Amino acid sequence: MRANLHLHSRYSDGSLWPSEIVREARAIGLDALALTDHDTLGGTIEFSKAARQVGIRAFPGCEIDCYASEIDYKSEMLAYFPSGNLKNTESFLRTVSRRRSDRLQAFVDEARALFRRPDLVFSDLVERKLDGRKDSPDIDIATVSYNKVDFFTYLKIKGVIDSKTSYREFKQAYFETGLIPDIRYHRTTIEEACKPVLEDGGFLVLPHIGHQFDDDPLCMKRQKARLKEMLRYFRGIGVEGIELYYYRDGKSETINELVQKTAEPLGYFFTYGSDCHGPDSEKHTLGDFDGDFDGFPDRI
Repeated sequence: MRANLHLHSRYSDGSLWPSEIVREARAIGLDALALTDHDTLGGTIEFSKAARQVGIRAFPGCEIDCYASEIDYKSEMLAYFPSGNLKNTESFLRTVSRRRSDRLQAFVDEARALFRRPDLVFSDLVERKLDGRKDSPDIDIATVSYNKVDFFTYLKIKGVIDSKTSYREFKQAYFETGLIPDIRYHRTTIEEACKPVLEDGGFLVLPHIGHQFDDDPLCMKRQKARLKEMLRYFRGIGVEGIELYYYRDGKSETINELVQKTAEPLGYFFTYGSDCHGPDSEKHTLGDFDGDFDGFPDRI
């Protein structure tokens, strides 16, 4: 199957609704997709329904933000549920979504005071993020995952910051200077992330491991011992797959070949993902990368 299994929608930090992603994927000839929104499975039903209607194979999935202090890992873990069993993971992610919502509300409160703008209100941010769907019976607001990109976009819409400001410039100007306190929420440990996924019979897949080496093939080669250590660690806690990923500046082939060569002897299978966030984002990569995916391994 020509597959792209790393996609984000408006349920987290993407710019399209799940059904809109499917329509774009159909137009470019993809055969299999997975919606992997951050810390939520909220868009799964809409995504799967839209995919069935156009003959695309859709796998339920998500991307869980997590960390493993033992190996200095602070990133994400992809989770896929080809069996359709999501009960434990959905319950776990609702708690994470509440933490995200509380943090975004605190950011808006800080901005209202800093810019002296009483019209900056979290409920208004929610209305704009949901784009008219707030009262729709097809959406469960408790499953929506909020993030700093939502905050940044809201301030641009409200005219608080210049529309030409990049997200990177915004972070440097406000979060890194402390003008807006960078409120931390309880980040999930790798054990907390893996447990409900494995209970549901899901597959854990390590995404974009090149990010741990600054997306630099030479750095990865120099630190090959560290790469092997990380792969052994994740294999030991139940991670079965590695994502072959779309890296910028033409580095995908080199990095992915090195990752594949190192991971194969450890028994990993491989997925393909471009980490697309949709139009008007810095990652509109739906058609830039995919791979020939044979499906998830059979389990006896």
